Amino acid sequence: MTWPVGNVGGVRVEVHASALGAVVVATSVLALGLLPITAQGQPAVLHWSAGLAVALAFFATVVVHELAHAAAARRYGIMTHRIVLWLLGASGQSRPPPPHPRADAVIAVAGPAASVTMGSTCWAVAMAVEPLLAPAAIAALLWLGLANLAFAVFTLLPGAPLDGGRLVRAAVWRWTGDRDHAESVARRSGRVLGSALVACGAATVILFGQFVGLWLAVAGWVLLGTKAAVPGETGEAGEADETGETGETGTVTP
Repeated sequence: MTWPVGNVGGVRVEVHASALGAVVVATSVLALGLLPITAQGQPAVLHWSAGLAVALAFFATVVVHELAHAAAARRYGIMTHRIVLWLLGASGQSRPPPPHPRADAVIAVAGPAASVTMGSTCWAVAMAVEPLLAPAAIAALLWLGLANLAFAVFTLLPGAPLDGGRLVRAAVWRWTGDRDHAESVARRSGRVLGSALVACGAATVILFGQFVGLWLAVAGWVLLGTKAAVPGETGEAGEADETGETGETGTVTP
């Protein structure tokens, strides 16, 4: 189930029901665990307010990440039609597929570059206005910045359908001249990465009792599983994202 929330430059933005769960979980983790440590001595209501603000702002930055992909894709005549926010980030649909490996690589890098820029900006602003804002607000900016930087790093991991998988595909495509073979290599890489994330996530939960392990395991399941796991993805060339086939999937890590 998805709900339309707006249209940005001709790109329809929708929210899947699972995204609401992600907001609740992220808010709770921040308000109960992270903000009380980094903004000590503040009222609980400030922790909850700041946690909710960070969770909502992070999903807004995920939309910007996707729009950066869309802007880069437009340079090559590829139009993005839809972005769906869901439990682990977002997926996008565009057509036609990239015309050559360079376009594939440029489109792939645009999203993480936007996330790094936003994360760095949050940290710079937090340091610049630290004397003027409450500790909870400064902590919220820092956590939002860290979330964007972590998101950029994660999406660059070398496995489809992450941005790093696109870079793998672009490299193999350029090397072999065979896009279908490159796509196959990127998907196999994604399955290997997914298996590793599921194993690491399970170990993190079992051995250390850390909630982040569940996030890693679910992210790994998405990489391992079918496209049906990702709302908005069709997996068909007729309705695809910037890759022309699978949709770009960001994976949120708290």
